[in-house]
Amino acid sequence: MGGSQELVKAGQDGQALARLGDHLPSSGDRIDLSGTISFFRRRFWLIAAIAGATMLAGLVISLVMGKTYRAEATVMLTNNAAIVAQSATTPANQTALSGEVVDTQVEIITSRDMANRVADALDLAKGMSALDRRELIDNLQHNVAAKRTGESYALTISYDAEDANDAATIVNEFTRQFVQWELKSEKFRNADARKIVEKRLAALRNQAQADTQALQQYRIRNNLLSTSGASLTEQEISTYNQEVTRARAEAAEDQARLQTALAQLRSGSSGDDVGEALGSPVISSLRSQEAVAAGEVADLAARYGPNHPQLIRARSQLQEVRHQIQAEIGRVISNLKAKQEVSQQRLSSLNQSLSAARGKLSQSNAAMVGLSELERAAESSQSIYETYLSRYKELLAAEGSEKPNARVLTLAEIPLFPRSPNIPLNMALSLVIGFGLGVLAAYIAESLSHGISSPDELEKTTGRPFLASIPLLASVNSAHSHAISAIQGDPKSVFTESFRTLGAAIDHASHGNDQVIAITSPLPGEGKTVMSCCLSHVLAAGGMRTMLIDCDLRRRGISRLLDMRSHHRGLIEVLNGSVPLKFHEVPGDHVFYVLPISPSDEEPEHLLTGQPFIDLLNELRQSFDRIILDLPPVLPIAATPILASRADAVVLAAKWRSTSTFALRSALKRLPADEVNVVGVALSQVDIRRRAFMDRTDPNFYYSQYREYYS
Repeated sequence: MGGSQELVKAGQDGQALARLGDHLPSSGDRIDLSGTISFFRRRFWLIAAIAGATMLAGLVISLVMGKTYRAEATVMLTNNAAIVAQSATTPANQTALSGEVVDTQVEIITSRDMANRVADALDLAKGMSALDRRELIDNLQHNVAAKRTGESYALTISYDAEDANDAATIVNEFTRQFVQWELKSEKFRNADARKIVEKRLAALRNQAQADTQALQQYRIRNNLLSTSGASLTEQEISTYNQEVTRARAEAAEDQARLQTALAQLRSGSSGDDVGEALGSPVISSLRSQEAVAAGEVADLAARYGPNHPQLIRARSQLQEVRHQIQAEIGRVISNLKAKQEVSQQRLSSLNQSLSAARGKLSQSNAAMVGLSELERAAESSQSIYETYLSRYKELLAAEGSEKPNARVLTLAEIPLFPRSPNIPLNMALSLVIGFGLGVLAAYIAESLSHGISSPDELEKTTGRPFLASIPLLASVNSAHSHAISAIQGDPKSVFTESFRTLGAAIDHASHGNDQVIAITSPLPGEGKTVMSCCLSHVLAAGGMRTMLIDCDLRRRGISRLLDMRSHHRGLIEVLNGSVPLKFHEVPGDHVFYVLPISPSDEEPEHLLTGQPFIDLLNELRQSFDRIILDLPPVLPIAATPILASRADAVVLAAKWRSTSTFALRSALKRLPADEVNVVGVALSQVDIRRRAFMDRTDPNFYYSQYREYYS
């Protein structure tokens, strides 16, 4: 043989266990979600990628778009302060606010006048033009809102702004302005009413003063001055009558006293018994002095002689006191005379004044007719004036006693998080939308995918038997990076076992007539070369004398995989006779041989499709138990069906979930059944981790449960 024995040093990543087992009958009374679950599991990354991209887009949009903060304050309607007073009563005694009242309060809060008040209070429109102010008021009115909290008396006032501080400041000002709305309105109403009353009150006061002045002047002119409802003349006459009566009695009394005193003096009395003298404190004092002096004289007279100086002096003092008493009695009599004269003169004067007053009264009675009319006019104007004055005082008293129609429960605090965009909500919506788009994309990808996914699908689509699944090496956690090294280094692995399964399936499908096995594929890159190398190595490791022949003149896959491209003793040299086959040069214990394709500028395809290749196979049949042919792909190379017809069994390799059913059917059409013995199809590069998501009848579905068997 022109080739030399080589150990396989390189390979392609590929994997999957053989899919074996029969379909179990489905139960008609059981809901089976395995298909749906498998769909989501195998399309998980597509759904997750689209959902993640959608969430990222939602996050970017949420971060880019302008933020809107909402601040809220709460007020309680007092219904003219009745609600607060009723808070201590039973619920049955409380009167609920009607919906119309609440709606009216809401309209007040969102009114344009309220927006103007807020703008003025916060000085928001300072320096603005009329158009800008109008736009500001429109914005304030648009962004404020109010709603009732359930059936309670509470109203929630909210305001949306791009700045959190502005939102809190403006909504709090709306709250304060609303609470002061009724109070200020009542103040304005009272002020207007007071101005009207003040204006009218001044006119009424002037009218009342004019009427009163006219009345008084008329009285003065006609001497009708009065107090307590009577004229002065009448009062004067009444007074004079009283005074005359009193003066007459006093004059008679004074006359009687004087006459009595004079009668006592004429009867020889010294005046000691006169009534006024008896009551005089001066005379009483002198009598006391007289008694003391008399006692002293008597005492001295008893002790001394009549001419004793002390006795003389004592008698002189006694005489002096007695002279003073007589003088004082004379003065009392003189006072009685003077008092009697004054009383007579006063009585005479009062009688004259009474006569004059009676004359005036007769004149005044004629003027009383005009006085009554003036009095009625003055009383009427005064009554109207007093009515307005009372109303004015009420309005003055009402100032400062106005009660608001609501009170603040809670003022708004500066919001920490924006209301819009609501990032958590947007992210949740993005997740839902992304999940929906991902599922839609997964369904579209699933419907557009024509790759072979399961043995059942393969057999139903092609009508040919399924032979084995060759795992993707990375999916079985192999320590080796190349397929051939994995076969050599771990002969008991699931990867190696899959090729044993392939060999057994070929032997079973060909009924043991599989000395020459050709492996091809519909299109390039579907793992036929790795499958050929690994199958050859496994057969050789099983004790079969095996020859691996590279028949792909274009790609020379075996030669590249085993790094034999520089070898100058290959298939073409054997076919053209330049290099003879000499198996006796190879030690007898070697069972694995490779016949590569040497580098050449020529493409001697006729050597492969002609008799030389047939003769080579016949010769090799004498020395080898298995001859593995790595054929070129069926669809691009016209000579492949001819080469395949030279083999006892042909295996069609298809890349898992990559080779389409159309390519498989086209390849099978080019391999006529009467000339080419296609024993089945083998799937290459099967990802066992994803394969478990496909079909529960697939043995790989249970790989997680039996993978320890290979450890």
